[in-house]
Amino acid sequence: MSKAFSIAIDGPVAAGKGTIAADLTNRLSGFYSYTGGMYRSVALFCLEKGISLEDEEKVAGILPQVEIELRDGKVILNGGDVTARIKEADTARGSSLVAMYKSVRADLIERQKKMAEEAMDKGQVVIADGRDIGTNVLPNAELKIFLTASADVRIERELGRYKKHGIVKDRDEIIEEIKKRDERDYNRDLDPLSTDPSALGYWVLDNSSQSEGETISMIIEELKMKGLLND
Repeated sequence: MSKAFSIAIDGPVAAGKGTIAADLTNRLSGFYSYTGGMYRSVALFCLEKGISLEDEEKVAGILPQVEIELRDGKVILNGGDVTARIKEADTARGSSLVAMYKSVRADLIERQKKMAEEAMDKGQVVIADGRDIGTNVLPNAELKIFLTASADVRIERELGRYKKHGIVKDRDEIIEEIKKRDERDYNRDLDPLSTDPSALGYWVLDNSSQSEGETISMIIEELKMKGLLND
């Protein structure tokens, strides 16, 4: 490895961003900036405090009370480990709502930038995934990846994720969830998910027919081609 650098991974829900980002972090001994976990943490805090996720002013008002740490692959909210809790459906839906608010995005993006800077100052490789990482959080990332997959593959991955956590979901329900989240991500007024990522400097990687390991190998090869890895 030549030096500290950053990797931005963006793309739609259930494309495998989180899994790939976490595994790539382990492979490179880097710092994983789980930005989605930060939005989910804000949603969780609101849910626990009985604050409506549809009230932007109230959601923004609680931000000074929300302390989030990303440490050793865990998400720490106000001192408590919420890594498992924020993977539940209510926080997933809630994060899509709070992520549409300008005040929330501005606050969390600044935190994410600071975390990345601190990690790189320590010589670490920073890997972050989300919807606007390559455009707002790490606009100068040495590698920007737009990770995507076919609709059918994304549906199957979501079904598998729920099953892993012991949750039985109807396929039609999953299809509707993904449809709604895609509509919000692509059509929101603030920082929408790009419909033409190549034009923004992303390497578009469709991993519909690839295993997790194959996807990681392709990314490693791309890093080598860019001279970011020595071996």
